[in-house]
Amino acid sequence: MSEVVINRVTGRICDQVLLGEINWTLAVDEHWAVLGANGSGKSALGRLLCGELEIVTGTMSTVGRVEFVAFETVEKILEIERYNDDSDFIDCVDHGTLVRDFILQDRSTDAPSLVDLARQLDFVDLLERGIRFLSTGEMRKVMICRALLRQPQMLVLDEPFDGLDQASCVALQQLIADCAGRGIRIVLLLNRFSEILPLISHVAYIQDCSLVAFGPKDELLHSEALRRLHAFHYTLPAHLPERDAAHVAPLLAPDEPLIEMHDVVVSYGEKPVLNQLSWSVQPGEHWQISGPNGAGKSTLLSLVSGDHPQAYANDICLFGRQRGTGESVWDIKQQLGLLSTAFQQNYRVGVTAKLAVISGLFDSIGVYGQYTPKQQEIALQWLQILHLEQHRDTPLRNLSYGEQRLILLARAMVKQPRLLILDEPCQGLDDINRQMVLKLVDYLAATGPTQLLYVTHHGEDRLACITHHLQLVPATEGGYTGLITTGSNLARH
Repeated sequence: MSEVVINRVTGRICDQVLLGEINWTLAVDEHWAVLGANGSGKSALGRLLCGELEIVTGTMSTVGRVEFVAFETVEKILEIERYNDDSDFIDCVDHGTLVRDFILQDRSTDAPSLVDLARQLDFVDLLERGIRFLSTGEMRKVMICRALLRQPQMLVLDEPFDGLDQASCVALQQLIADCAGRGIRIVLLLNRFSEILPLISHVAYIQDCSLVAFGPKDELLHSEALRRLHAFHYTLPAHLPERDAAHVAPLLAPDEPLIEMHDVVVSYGEKPVLNQLSWSVQPGEHWQISGPNGAGKSTLLSLVSGDHPQAYANDICLFGRQRGTGESVWDIKQQLGLLSTAFQQNYRVGVTAKLAVISGLFDSIGVYGQYTPKQQEIALQWLQILHLEQHRDTPLRNLSYGEQRLILLARAMVKQPRLLILDEPCQGLDDINRQMVLKLVDYLAATGPTQLLYVTHHGEDRLACITHHLQLVPATEGGYTGLITTGSNLARH
């Protein structure tokens, strides 16, 4: 296998943004981790390595087959699946492309090897499911499996551990180590320094679309230069922006639960996902929700947000109203702010960052009517708090995955909702932005009227404000039910 040599390369990310000029050599026996802030150019560098980025100047020599797995790739695939969804026309659920067919659509892949890899990553039971119905972590496993079955000489993984539960992370770490042992060159594009694997020999740091530091792992990670580049300096605002008086939800009785669920069952076909789950959220409580990939966390949150059709078949009361008693989905959404991977994938309208934040005041995807100068002022204040004011007029789609995540977080918080649902809010964020978000969310929960439902697979992303924990655990008769802990017992989880 030959070296990868990038010689003074400038690559075109989009009309106004260039990557370069890059001077970088990846030797035969080296495995690299590339780190940098959101929007720094990590994903563009991955596209360059696999030949997907237009080279404007310079030269590059590479290895034979390079596979690249990234957030953006997943979004494009799922957008096609949604476009081809014929459920409304055939009067039943259109499962779309099955996992097995999706992975084996390239005839060069090997079906027996698929089962071996699926067993190693623990998703054999997903092979006959439509890819549209996979969780974030499940889809990540499927994408990596498909890439490996194409027998690459180099594997470039953009945030491979985001969205995976702890057991899946361990399995994937072992799989990556096995690949390196078989001679596959590994390049990891990472936001978290804690995810640099032992097999990584070299580290690079990218800033403003240029490689500003690179070298042997131990040497670079202990350098003063890298500490200065990646220093965390964030000061909380003296106060939160005003709430928009026109979009404050009706008050509840002081002792009214926000959520009440009794013996909830949600099934897909004959298979239960949630089974006999009972749970309530009382005033003043902040909840963390956890469970393995596929346990039904996203399903549970969609029951709360009003987006799941099986809510009407269950005993569920939201914000003092029994589901199915004449309330509209908008009655629910005016109480909520929401950020999740699925929501980010669905937010595909062509709006600027400023309009994306303003849309949170209207509980819409996009803005379709007039907004007031005051509403614009509130949105811009939230952008400023998240250090995004320079992107106010940038189209949302032109921003990096992590920058979009921050914009949609501002959208979720802009009305300081009664209930803020954050499903892996730090997914795709670099260490600095992650610390900023955790600090800000904790501050919002401690000082405002907002209560939290918070999902994360990362123990390092704890929030001090959390008072209760709902853990999804296997139910006796299949699917998952809830195990609740409070107070001092939270430390065990």
